[in-house]
Amino acid sequence: MSYKLQNPYTNNQRADFIVEYNHNKGMQIEEVAGDLYALEPDEIVQDGSVIKNSNYESEMALSREQGFKRDFFKTSLGWIRRKVNMKDGTTKDFLSDLLLPIKAGLELGQVVEIITYNEPDFTNEYTSDYIVSLQERKNATPGFIQECLMQTVADFNGSEV
Repeated sequence: MSYKLQNPYTNNQRADFIVEYNHNKGMQIEEVAGDLYALEPDEIVQDGSVIKNSNYESEMALSREQGFKRDFFKTSLGWIRRKVNMKDGTTKDFLSDLLLPIKAGLELGQVVEIITYNEPDFTNEYTSDYIVSLQERKNATPGFIQECLMQTVADFNGSEV
């Protein structure tokens, strides 16, 4: 449910409105023709009226997809998380911190298991538990190493693989 602070209002009323609805309740604040609106995530102001955003679900799906593709990169084995949480609680960058040790292990004839992810359904909100449910353990391959090296070059050049 949206809220409206109609003009004219004092600076104190404006500040109180913003604190109450944005800071405390996390609602989006929009100013239209001097009036302030506090909107739910799926609401927009159109022609001076608050309406449901009919594109909200597709916008959220696109936003989730963009976030996922920022945090993961695709390989033939599956999606790889760029920032990996280690068992000891530290965070490592997959490409810069882990790729060379994985490559060295393969060259020594070791089986190196990695965690890959299936692509999520972006129409549903995904949580940490949901992301974990997408995990699969797979063995690294020389082809996988090559793909990761190509991703590093693409990241450096600002292009896509």
